[in-house]
Amino acid sequence: MLTSPRRHANKPDAPDASEPFYLKPGDPPSKRRILQTALRLFAHQGVETVTVRQIADEAGYTNPALFKFFATKDDLALYLFESCYVQLFERLRTAMDGKTSFDTRLEGILSVFFAQLENDLDALLFVQDHLRQMWPRVSASTHRKSILSLIRQALKQGIEEGTVRDANPDLLVAAVTGTLQQFARMLHFKEFRGKASEWRQELQAIIRGVVAP
Repeated sequence: MLTSPRRHANKPDAPDASEPFYLKPGDPPSKRRILQTALRLFAHQGVETVTVRQIADEAGYTNPALFKFFATKDDLALYLFESCYVQLFERLRTAMDGKTSFDTRLEGILSVFFAQLENDLDALLFVQDHLRQMWPRVSASTHRKSILSLIRQALKQGIEEGTVRDANPDLLVAAVTGTLQQFARMLHFKEFRGKASEWRQELQAIIRGVVAP
């Protein structure tokens, strides 16, 4: 049974339009707080380090509130991982859909990447840092949504056009995704000043240089 929350003045119960995508309209306030708190803690500290008590305390609820919605901490982490991963995949697929050249597909990839950096960096960090741990446990439908395959398709198109070097596509995928992932980590640790978007043009030029013929 849900226990009474230890309410915080700065945690309103009512959802608003700016709430993250992984919150559903029908989610009760306790679940909303638990999901937001857990994602932040998982992204910053790692799933293994974070405890149920820590999530509940920082969300303003006691432990039984979490277990009302998720049987274990790992179930909570998997729910968040799949929600964040699938949302990122769908945004990338939409951004690349119908694009007719590598350059336009790269523009789409970077548009999604920088929007994620500025609007929900924690979700991006959580996905990229827990992919190896979580991927074996995701559903069959999520397994069919490969972000790496989307980027590989774009690079193969570039190879066919002659705008990307004729190299092993998997090595090119590693080069592109590795650059983006490290930039996200460095941005999180404030090794880059200003907004993420201020670095987009330079980062895009670097990626083009890495894959250029």
